[in-house]
Amino acid sequence: MTKRVSRKSGPSDSQRRGKSKSALKVLFFSPHALADSSSGAARSVSTLLGELVGLGHQCMAVTGSVLDAANTLFDRVLAVPPAHEFKVSAANATMPIRKVMLRGVAHIIMNFSGTRVGDVLAVEELALQKLFLDCFAEFQPDVVLSYGGFTSNYFAGVYAMSQGRKSALYIGSGSYQRPEHFIHANMILTVSQSLCAQLDKVTQLPKLTIRPVVDKAAVVCRERKPEFITFINPLPAKGLKLAAALVLECQKRGRPYKFLFVEGRGTRETMRRVCPEIERLPTLSVARNTADIRQVFERTAIVLYPSVWYEAAGRVPLEANANGIPVLASNIGGIPEMLDGAGYLFDPPESCQKNWEAAVPSAYVERWLDVLDRLHNDPAELKDAERRACEADGRYDATKFAQDFVDFVAAG
Repeated sequence: MTKRVSRKSGPSDSQRRGKSKSALKVLFFSPHALADSSSGAARSVSTLLGELVGLGHQCMAVTGSVLDAANTLFDRVLAVPPAHEFKVSAANATMPIRKVMLRGVAHIIMNFSGTRVGDVLAVEELALQKLFLDCFAEFQPDVVLSYGGFTSNYFAGVYAMSQGRKSALYIGSGSYQRPEHFIHANMILTVSQSLCAQLDKVTQLPKLTIRPVVDKAAVVCRERKPEFITFINPLPAKGLKLAAALVLECQKRGRPYKFLFVEGRGTRETMRRVCPEIERLPTLSVARNTADIRQVFERTAIVLYPSVWYEAAGRVPLEANANGIPVLASNIGGIPEMLDGAGYLFDPPESCQKNWEAAVPSAYVERWLDVLDRLHNDPAELKDAERRACEADGRYDATKFAQDFVDFVAAG
C-alpha cells in the first residue's frame, strides 16, 4: 500500500494564455454515440470538445448510436425530432438523423437499428460513412478525431489524411498492440503516461497524454451526505471479487459499513453470476447506472477502485478527487496517475490478475479492510485523505488539456 505525496501548483498555462487566437476545426467521428453517459471515453471526448469550444474553436461530432449501456442522456437526444431521415433500402429501414447542440458542439447523430456493436448492419455503417463525407465537405475540418475498432473509424482517418488533414486517434485502453491498429492516424491521444509507454513499443507516431477530461460542473456535488462505500461498474476485471469479499467480511465482523454497487456494463446479473454469496445482504445496495454521477457521489464516503486488469486510466478516481472523496485503488496501469498523490494504492495479487474471478487471498482483503477501519475510526486519517483528494483535484486542469491538444495538432 502506498500513499502518494501532494505537490503545490500555480496558475495553469491555459489560465496564463487565455483563449486561443486562431480557431481550430475539429470533427469527431465514430459509430459510437458521443452522448453516451455509460462510456468513459465518450464522456471524456465530449468534454474535451466542449473545452475546445470554450477556447474559441469549432467542433462537430458525427456519430452513430452504439452505446456501452442504456442511459438517460441518449434517451433525451433521441427525443429530439429528426432533422431528416436516411433511407436504407437494402435493409428496408430508415435511420433518423438528429442535429443537437451540446456544450456548443454540433452533434449529427444517425440512429441505427440497434445500440450494440453487434447490431450495426453493414449498410448502416456505409450510410454513416456517406454522412461523414457530407459533413467533412461542409465543415472542412483541420483534424478528424476518432477511436479504433470499427471499419468506419479507419475509413474516416484514412480519408482525412488523403485530404491533407490531421487524423488523431483517441486511445483509452491497452488493447491496441499491433502497428496496423494505427494505419488511420498520424497522431495519437493517450489517457496516461503508462499507456503511452506501452504504445511507444508498438508505434512511433507522435503522442499526447491527457488524462480523461472531466466536466467538474457535471460531477461535483453541491452538498454531500456520505453514507456508502461505493463500487462503480461491478465487473470481474474491475475487482468485483475483492469488493464482494469486503462486503462479506464486514458483514461477518459486524462492521457498521454500508456498501453501494452502481451498475455500468457490470449489472445485477453480473453480480449474481460471479458473486451469488452477496445477493440480498442487508449491508449492500445496488443502484442503476445514471447519467448524473452526482447522485452517486453525494451519498458516497469512500470509493473502491480495485481493478485487476490493466487499467489505462480511469475516470472514477478523478471524479472522486473532485468531490474530496478518498479512493482505495489498485496500483496498476494508469490508476496512480489519476489519483496524483491522493487515495491509497494496493498491489493486486498475481493470481487475481491472471483470473479475474479467482478467490481473493484473505491477507489482501485484510489490507483493504484495515484502511477502511482507519478512515472510519480516525477523524485525522479521514481529514488527511480528503485533503489529499482536494489537492490532487486542484492540480487538474481540463482547459489546459484542451489547449495542449490544440498545440499538439499545430505542431504535428
